[in-house]
Amino acid sequence: MTTLDPQSPVRADHRFIKKLMASVLAGKVSNRPEEFDAISKNFSAKGGSWVRLFNGSPTDFSLLKNIIKGAFDKDLLTKSPEWSA
Repeated sequence: MTTLDPQSPVRADHRFIKKLMASVLAGKVSNRPEEFDAISKNFSAKGGSWVRLFNGSPTDFSLLKNIIKGAFDKDLLTKSPEWSA
């Protein structure tokens, strides 16, 4: 059995969330499996469908993107450490 690895998630929803977070938040957050789970559950609770999303639904894509942005704005995601020179 494989272990959870935030750098290369096993679950398809986690991989999709990771790519979308990288696109939307551009490295501002750390990848945490428990946060991926929370986003996934919130997405489903708000009526989102992973099947529709993977089939290209723009409505579900927009919903997931808004959930990720909202979680970041509410400080529910672990922010990456800032490096200074």
